[in-house]
Amino acid sequence: MNGLTLSTGSSLDGLRTIEIENRFLRVVVLPAAGGRIWQITYKPLAEDLLWNNSRVPPAEHPLHTSYDEVWSGGWDDLFPNDEAGELFGKSYPDHGELWTGRWDAEPFERAEEVGIYLRFKTPISDFLVERTLTLQSESRTLEIQYRFTNEGHNRFPCLWKLHPAFSVSVNHRVDFPAMTVVREPEFPGTLGGAPLSFPWPHALVEGASIDLREVPDVSSRALYFFYGTELAGGWCGVTDRARKLATALRFDPKVFSSCWLFATYGGWKDLNVAVLEPASGYPFQMQPMIARGQALWLAPGESLETTVLLSVQEGLTSVGGVDADGTILPGDDE
Repeated sequence: MNGLTLSTGSSLDGLRTIEIENRFLRVVVLPAAGGRIWQITYKPLAEDLLWNNSRVPPAEHPLHTSYDEVWSGGWDDLFPNDEAGELFGKSYPDHGELWTGRWDAEPFERAEEVGIYLRFKTPISDFLVERTLTLQSESRTLEIQYRFTNEGHNRFPCLWKLHPAFSVSVNHRVDFPAMTVVREPEFPGTLGGAPLSFPWPHALVEGASIDLREVPDVSSRALYFFYGTELAGGWCGVTDRARKLATALRFDPKVFSSCWLFATYGGWKDLNVAVLEPASGYPFQMQPMIARGQALWLAPGESLETTVLLSVQEGLTSVGGVDADGTILPGDDE
């Protein structure tokens, strides 16, 4: 027995689910709700890694729905934009075209792996987006292969951003490689008194140094939103230090040249969640992103392919990197 299973017969709030699992990880996907990864569970500790909004169930939504009003959590992919806006005479929806899409999904089983192949044709930008999620036998790593193909007639500027929402508590720590933090002036949150740019991880606010790796209590009402730029490596992660359980992403920094953080510790809608967002550029507005040379351009017929790893590992209290095979390296406090 290799411990691999695949299930397609269940539903969640009326939505069809596809589940893949090995003896370490269970992954639940909602094809009709943007192909969202709804939950990733680390089975040995029965730990749900992604945050789900208990107040907002997952659902299908029309293309131009406001994202924040219906955000139910899990892991979305945002493309080709973040903030809603106009481009080449067309109106692009809030947080892009993917999260409201009804994705085609084909589960598969092989000798030592199970997975799901998903595909979606964007209705406005004319891209074919393909994702393949794979779990190997005896692996604590979920592999996600992506391919974006421009099937339109024009060279196109875009933003692609991963949007996994992680469950956090005061026991958690958030880690990034060495980088420069660039604050978003339109969303100062509780870092409004900090410089507009500074080295990760300490923010100086009104003479006090805040260690951004630490997750404060929800009573703090803390709210952070910033772009991590000039990354020293292609990874990010969170660690439950009480359970010594680390979860980390590995990505290609040539594709994801920045990594954003949106974290609300009670400061936005009373929610407690950290969203670690590897992104192809910044800021969140389309036209400034293009003007700053931060847009990802794809010519007609051109494809972008890359692989992202999500790994889980016990015995750690911080993340210091992720090897090519998904092994999480200990951080500076180990």
